Amino acid sequence: GLVFIQPEERGVVISAVAPKGYREQALEPGLRWIIPFAETVKLYPISMQTYTMSIAQTEGTIQGDDSIAARTSDGQEIYVDASIIYKINPDEVVRVHINWQNRYTDDLVRAQARGIIRDTVSQFGVEELISSRRFEMVDLIRESLAKKFIENGLVLQDFVLRNIAFSTEYAQSVEQKQIAEQQAQQAKLVIEQKK
Repeated sequence: GLVFIQPEERGVVISAVAPKGYREQALEPGLRWIIPFAETVKLYPISMQTYTMSIAQTEGTIQGDDSIAARTSDGQEIYVDASIIYKINPDEVVRVHINWQNRYTDDLVRAQARGIIRDTVSQFGVEELISSRRFEMVDLIRESLAKKFIENGLVLQDFVLRNIAFSTEYAQSVEQKQIAEQQAQQAKLVIEQKK
């Protein structure tokens, strides 16, 4: 009949005697009473959690390439590595349990982050993403994620854009363009030297 709740946890009480089948208030930290055999406690962490999606094989929550493939407004495919730092709102633990149980990481955080990142990237051209408007894109993603998280009982602490990688074809075309520009500059210098 006694349950100890750690300071970084909250307990949702599933109850056979409560009218709704659960206690409406989560158990706070400390030693708490429950009715033996009629109630059980499901613990949820309220501390910060990080979900990372990375192209690197050994980084991230899912092993292997878990980067987000997205298309820019000019049709280029890019791969985004990102980390989402979040926590469960301590006042919303019961709602998170009812709506998501222990699936909130995969079914909410991962799914929403991937969708929002793809949608936001599609609003920018590839040149903008690597230069002038990168911070604007990050802010748009952060705002959209924060809104979705609040609607579902989570709190977004931070969105970290770790890396943007390009398709092999695009990277080769950029390299060829730079080589052509260098060759043109070199030819111009040779002409000037001959004059």
